[in-house]
Amino acid sequence: MGYSLLWRRVQQQDKHLDKLALRAGSIKKERTSSMSEFTLTQGAGQKLEFAVNRAGGTTTDLEWLSTGENFKSVSLLARGEAELVLKAKPITEPDINSIIRVNRSSPLSYPDWMKEVMHPELENTGPAEYDVLAVEQWLHDGQKDGKWIKGDEIYAHLKKNNMLKTCLGLHDLEEIQKKGIAFFRKYFKNKAVFGWKGIVRHRSVNLSVPCLCEHGGKVVLDWYWTDNDWRVNHPALRLA
Repeated sequence: MGYSLLWRRVQQQDKHLDKLALRAGSIKKERTSSMSEFTLTQGAGQKLEFAVNRAGGTTTDLEWLSTGENFKSVSLLARGEAELVLKAKPITEPDINSIIRVNRSSPLSYPDWMKEVMHPELENTGPAEYDVLAVEQWLHDGQKDGKWIKGDEIYAHLKKNNMLKTCLGLHDLEEIQKKGIAFFRKYFKNKAVFGWKGIVRHRSVNLSVPCLCEHGGKVVLDWYWTDNDWRVNHPALRLA
C-alpha cells in the first residue's frame, strides 16, 4: 500500500472519530437540557388544574408556588426529604356577654304534666336586666362537704327564711338557656343550676323544680323532683 493511500485512510478515520465525538456531545447536551428544563404539557396542566381545584386552591397559590424556592420545598416534601408541620389554629373564645335580659311579661311554657304553680305571685317578679356575675350559686349546708340533702328540705328552708323571692325562676332559666353552651360552660360548668322560684306541682302530687344542665353539647331545661338528692353541683341561683 502506498504512503498517500495510507494517509487518506487515517484522515477518514479521524473525521469519523470527530463525528462520533460531536454526536456524543449532542446527546449529552440533550440529556442535560431535558433534566434542567420542564415543559407543561396539556395533560400535565389539566392534572395540575384538578389538583388545585380539589384542594380549594387559587391562582394566588400558584403564584406563591412559582416564587423563590417554594416549589423546591414542595419537591423535597414529595421526595420524602422534608416533613410538613401544620400550624395549629389559635382557639379564640367567643365574646360572652354576661348580661341577662328578661322579658317578664312574656308567657311561660310549662310541661303538660304540671298541675299547679306553687308561687304564681313570684312568676313575673325580678329585674329586667342583671349581670350573671351578680348571681349567687347558693348551697344549703346539707349540700356542702360531700353531703347531700333532699330537695324538700331545701324548699322548706327557702320558704322559712323568705328566700324564694330572691331566687331565679323559669323566666330567668329560659334566658340563660338562650345564651348557649359557651356561656353555660363558662359560668356553670359541670353543674345543674336551679330556679327555685319556678317550683311547680306534678299531677302525681310531687313537687318539681326547673333547672338547666348540659346534655349532648347543649343547654337543656329540665325538671327535678324534690324527693331527689341535692348535692354540691346542684346550686340554687339567687340574686343576692
